[in-house]
Amino acid sequence: MSQPGPSNITARATAEVYTRPDQPARPSRKAGRGFSLSKVVLILVVLYLVVPLGAALAFGITNGSRIDLSGLQRTFSNPDFGQTLLTSLELALATTIIMIVLVTPTVYWTHLRLPRARPLLEFLSLVPFAIPAIVLSVGLLQEFSGTSGPLVNILSLGFVPFLSNTFNIINTPPLLVCAYVIIALPFVYRAIDNSLRSINTTVLTEAAYSLGSGWWRTFLTVILPNIWPGVISAALLTFSTVMGEFTLATLFTIYTFPIFLNSVGQNDPHQAASLSILSFLFTLICVLAIIVLVRFRRGGTGGIGGQVEITGTR
Repeated sequence: MSQPGPSNITARATAEVYTRPDQPARPSRKAGRGFSLSKVVLILVVLYLVVPLGAALAFGITNGSRIDLSGLQRTFSNPDFGQTLLTSLELALATTIIMIVLVTPTVYWTHLRLPRARPLLEFLSLVPFAIPAIVLSVGLLQEFSGTSGPLVNILSLGFVPFLSNTFNIINTPPLLVCAYVIIALPFVYRAIDNSLRSINTTVLTEAAYSLGSGWWRTFLTVILPNIWPGVISAALLTFSTVMGEFTLATLFTIYTFPIFLNSVGQNDPHQAASLSILSFLFTLICVLAIIVLVRFRRGGTGGIGGQVEITGTR
């Protein structure tokens, strides 16, 4: 039989703390009472978003004083509907994947190796906001048509003249994806950069290095799970932006869903209203599917996507 001592007393006290039944939380008397300002603001924001959608839906399915669904029937029977929707979906997925693959490792490497270059990256990420779409499209078309100047050849390390001389990518989806990558850069960079700032990137990386992990293994197994919410936010912003983009697709003469929606609206406004609601619902379903897929993967793989913490013992 063991004698009581400081260690036994400490162990018993610790066991009492962790095995003691939880006391039921007392409901707050003030909870649920009153109508706070935050609830009023939330209701106003919801009405601001829902009322225009409801008005567009009512206008699209009515014809005067009665309900008319012939516009939806004409929409689904139009072969351009499915073709343009598939084209926009392919462009959105390609842009999202390219942006995440390019920006996420680059921003992490900058945080880790070149922290003084972060102001330069922040400035470059804001440049697309100042470039009009027509200037961006004309510049890309001119440079990739084989008439690029020597400065562009030097800055691109010969990549631009190689593509323009080897492949004819003028007015093609790959060049449009390149333009979409540029306009989506501010959204992706901000989301990932903020996520990396919220964690101690240097400490996590050094701890992974001390356990024998390489750069890519550290990035994929330690850093990426910690910034996963930011990556998902960047992907959703990019996907939504590309699905609704109109100007660049028009200048590149690629028939996407927003162009189809505009052409229909010039002839049949009721059908255009129905199409706008369908476009909103389709984008919303895709966004919710991505969120559900990420949560399902996180739950099925034992916490992938959750934050990883490395703490030291005293």
